[in-house]
Amino acid sequence: MTAALTPGGHSRRALCMAALAAWAPCSPAQAPAAPARRLREMQIFEVRELGLAVWVENQPPWEARLIQDRGRPLFVAESPNRHHPPMAMTFSSWPEQRVAPGEMLAVATSAIRRASENFGLAPGQARGIAARAASHGVLSGAEGRFAGRVDGVLMDVVVFVGQAPGRFPVALSLYTIAGKMPHASEVLRRSWGRLSYL
Repeated sequence: MTAALTPGGHSRRALCMAALAAWAPCSPAQAPAAPARRLREMQIFEVRELGLAVWVENQPPWEARLIQDRGRPLFVAESPNRHHPPMAMTFSSWPEQRVAPGEMLAVATSAIRRASENFGLAPGQARGIAARAASHGVLSGAEGRFAGRVDGVLMDVVVFVGQAPGRFPVALSLYTIAGKMPHASEVLRRSWGRLSYL
């Protein structure tokens, strides 16, 4: 195999290596300092109906609203129209309930499996979801991940059910188009990790 030559007679590889060498700093002392990273702003909603302070992305701003779902309040946050990948999160709570720490995994697993049916899973499929212990900020509980459908579109879904010590349980969900859940990890960390009780 012969090397491709540029019009000046030099191999393309040699030119690329020379260009890289010209751009590489000679020593760490010559490297420019990275600018301080500006923290992204968040919207904070005090949702009295849920007894929660919910943190939602603000760059770009997500749309958020409180709705009634089967007679219970449900806080919904959705990424803006041009956000890729599109995502939606829901937040619900049961302020009148308490779950003993030793019962949380069983309660969370049951709730996650019931929630999966809202995403089109049959009861037999829902029983196949393995919930695993998880924590987000002050909340400890269990999390389940599965593929479901929203308006006929295949989605990746994560549902978390947990509570802070001595507090009431909450259920959180996030869904996005299939294959894009890795893009949601920072959204989950920033939102679910900061959720707090009022």
